[in-house]
Amino acid sequence: MEPSSLVGKNKKVVPFWHVFHWVLLFMLITAAVKAKAYEPDSLLQQNITISIRTTTLFKALNQIGDKAGCFFIYDSRDVESNRRVKSIEWSGKPLNDLLNQVIGDTLIKYRVIGKHILLYRPKLSDTLKAQPQDQNIKYVQLSGRILDKETAQPVAFATVGIPSLALGTISNLDGVFTLRIPKPNTDSSIAISHIGYIQRKVPAGLLTAKTFEIFLEPSFIPVQEIFIRNIDARNTVREAVNKRSQNYFQQDIYITAFYREGVLRNKRILSYSEAFAKIFKSSYSFDSRYDQVKLIRFRKMEQANRRDTLDVKLQAGVKATLDIDIMKNLPDFLDPEFTQYYDYTRNDIVVYDNKSAYAIGFKQKPNITEPLFAGLLYIDTETLTLLAAEFEINPDMVQKTASQLVVKRGRGIRVQPQKIKYLVKYQPQDGKWYVNHVRGEISLKVQTRFWPFANTFDLFFEYVALQVDTLEVKRFSKRETLKTTEVFSNTQAEYDPNFWNDLNYIEPEENILKALGRITPKIEMVTEF
Repeated sequence: MEPSSLVGKNKKVVPFWHVFHWVLLFMLITAAVKAKAYEPDSLLQQNITISIRTTTLFKALNQIGDKAGCFFIYDSRDVESNRRVKSIEWSGKPLNDLLNQVIGDTLIKYRVIGKHILLYRPKLSDTLKAQPQDQNIKYVQLSGRILDKETAQPVAFATVGIPSLALGTISNLDGVFTLRIPKPNTDSSIAISHIGYIQRKVPAGLLTAKTFEIFLEPSFIPVQEIFIRNIDARNTVREAVNKRSQNYFQQDIYITAFYREGVLRNKRILSYSEAFAKIFKSSYSFDSRYDQVKLIRFRKMEQANRRDTLDVKLQAGVKATLDIDIMKNLPDFLDPEFTQYYDYTRNDIVVYDNKSAYAIGFKQKPNITEPLFAGLLYIDTETLTLLAAEFEINPDMVQKTASQLVVKRGRGIRVQPQKIKYLVKYQPQDGKWYVNHVRGEISLKVQTRFWPFANTFDLFFEYVALQVDTLEVKRFSKRETLKTTEVFSNTQAEYDPNFWNDLNYIEPEENILKALGRITPKIEMVTEF
């Protein structure tokens, strides 16, 4: 196929974002090993020797876990992880007794599966009981909140799933995830991974009751390995591109995906849309023009009876996010014809899904006056597979993009882009990789004539692949693809997480969920099977 031209006749650089349609804005004035359940005595009754200085309960539990070779899972609303714990000298006595003393709450109970210890507070409703034993239930919902083991900060965009089923999702900005799995697989382990962390596997049976907190341990590459692997960054990027046919799917596949987008003005949500789609993903020998999207279910929530005179809309959609599959549609920082406009540096070696990966930074050369990209590429050290990329329009030049970014606006409106950022992540299936997660974030300042104060608009769009199917894959008929005209009104007046039934979705962040509860939404829904 002919590559998309990014340079004009006068060899002037035309940025990658300019030739694609995925960020157009309208400004209008209107696998798993079966988890074995052990008896508590096998872990809780082991004798342990440890010295704990005065610290928080969170850090004390980390020390105990490291010493005993176990992992704790709990809800910080039940276990006061910020409470101060006095110094303890513990010698050759049971772990169970140590936990009783450190936690200091006789209502907290323990449940052990493998090397995982769940700390929970039973309620009258017996929240730890498995979901209702209804024989008609085909799926079980799991949920959790992923935190950094050292800082207790949320880990956003962690990959969560059962690899053997090609089933998964991601955590949101708050580190929260929801995953529905087939009921027969509740004895499986859920794999949780993120760049820079050791992969964690958690028995699914521990996550069926409520949103417990799961801690990922940061992973560091030995300094000597970093020194030994002194690589040429530009050449590594070139080799990663050359190995596309070896590392990525060369056959057509189906991807079941969840998509969402939102618009906030001055940190207050204006609209929030979600879609569930089936995607015909063509071979990586072709660009995304050959991909198709079949919309299964869609809803849009926005404030009804709004009196705003200024509105911002994001034209993206599921199909548009597929265009940001940078191993299908090479941007200028990957296209060998245009990498001359960039400088590349090897910044670090990190861990990604238990693999070592080069973190390669790139930015436009100082003599280039047009706004291009800057960011990081994560490339497997062994196979040279591009695993993930984080990039943005050069922050020093992002305001120059206004004329290309905004295709329609009213008179007297001035738009200043503040940030345009993207994240792309890939996942393997049967030894081949495919685009698993895409997120875009756009921030704008909008000034109207005769009004002294500017409005700030924050827009985001996000796609996550939930399941992959490689059997009996064929293109959709033309009439099946993205029928956005078949939209009907729904009288539902509040955000309903059960709207998706047994479908997986990205849990809305806490601030968005609260905002959706405050507004009186107008909901549009389309269902297509």
